Amino acid sequence: MIIRFWKFFALIVICLATSASVWSQKLAPVKIFGHADFAAGEEIRLLVYEDLLTYTPRVAASSKIAADGQFELSCTTPQVLLAQLEIRTSKAEFFIEPSHSYDLTIDMDPKLFNLYAPQDYDGFLHIVNNNPDKQDLNSKINYFSRFYNALFERFSFKILYDHDAAAYDSVQSVMNEKFDVRNNPYDFYQAYQFYEMSNLDRIYWQKEGDSLFNKYLNNDHILYNHPSYMNLFNSFYDDYVFMSAKIKMETILACINQNANYRQLFDALGADEFLVNERIRELVIIKSLGQLYLNHPEFDKNNIVALLQEIRSTSHFPEHKPLVENMLRFVSKFSDEQLVKEVKLKEGNGKDFSFKKMKGNWVYVYFFRTDCLECVREMQILREINEKFKDSLSVVSVCVDFDKYKLQNLLNKYPQFDWKFVYFNQQYEWLSQLEVNALPDYLLLSPEGEIYERYLPAPSNGMMDYLTRLFMPEAEKDKNPMFQDRNK
Repeated sequence: MIIRFWKFFALIVICLATSASVWSQKLAPVKIFGHADFAAGEEIRLLVYEDLLTYTPRVAASSKIAADGQFELSCTTPQVLLAQLEIRTSKAEFFIEPSHSYDLTIDMDPKLFNLYAPQDYDGFLHIVNNNPDKQDLNSKINYFSRFYNALFERFSFKILYDHDAAAYDSVQSVMNEKFDVRNNPYDFYQAYQFYEMSNLDRIYWQKEGDSLFNKYLNNDHILYNHPSYMNLFNSFYDDYVFMSAKIKMETILACINQNANYRQLFDALGADEFLVNERIRELVIIKSLGQLYLNHPEFDKNNIVALLQEIRSTSHFPEHKPLVENMLRFVSKFSDEQLVKEVKLKEGNGKDFSFKKMKGNWVYVYFFRTDCLECVREMQILREINEKFKDSLSVVSVCVDFDKYKLQNLLNKYPQFDWKFVYFNQQYEWLSQLEVNALPDYLLLSPEGEIYERYLPAPSNGMMDYLTRLFMPEAEKDKNPMFQDRNK
């Protein structure tokens, strides 16, 4: 009888697994098509966010916009995802639903489109859905957001500065009457409404973390792929392990620096009432370890990596393993030698350029645009740096102009700029990975071709001193404590 039961149970498991496999194979792709006449000939990319802890984007699809402005993209997803369309460095967010099709018209102010960082000037792609229906998720969310923002703006001063309970209750009452806001973790739109309302509560309950926690986080549902939930989670637990008043700092230091013991760290954090839920506790530890690695030098980086690797191997929560994998990549992304070595840039004569050619030399990489006045001014100082350290350092200026011919015009105008200049060759994903968000920007490569330092002083603000320390003979560094090597 027992044998028959297990055979029957095994048959059910096989049938369910087969059904899931068939279902995943039959899942129709998401199709995104339409017109972007202003960007004919440009590449359009679809990015999706499957990890809202590190906000790691993945390029799900890309294609070239045709001469008549038409484009088409497709990808497959089993769940609603936050996505982003990107042309050049201009972006716009929206949500994609499984098996849906989107007929879009995309437009943008040409002046903003030609800026390297248009978002700094409130410049984003403008997306219009040509065939929306009443159940279109993006239309519903946009309507909810416009109504909520207008209402909140009306009462924000009284709520924020006067802590006016009547104003707070008015917003709550109007929103509940208009949208029937309630917690339904199984419905993306209702969950969006519920957790967006937490922004109001975060302002009103500034010093009442227990109220916020009990209303929004103290339950059995963690919405890993829901932006509104994860925005609240990331805000509430920001740098939490370091800041928690319930856990002694010496305890955290001992768990990480001395013992590198995950179980000990996990148990210690259980003393905090906001971390009683073990699933939330582990998620907070993953997030906090990343922040300790990046922002708190008193914690041992190697031990943090070892702890993350242990979580990846031993976690009882399958949703956490890919998040840990992304966190490991996130904390070490500037240590990934392939990030620089594999990129293909272009020299002025059209030949391919690779940083592999520079191996054996220190390389100072300078990102600029020809219409950036500060960039051009700094290159006058960069000329002095190049001359002073030419025996120890190679300089490579990477032009990120969308029009590659502007680089040659600059070099014709400034023949005194006699070091290596290359064009970024439309490597937008590479610039995003390096977080080149504002110009000018800089990084330093070691003779092994790896990123030695991602964030450096500007040529006009301390770079000369930095390089002087770097290339100073060891004997002189030992004599002068101001010039101690950072790696000692």
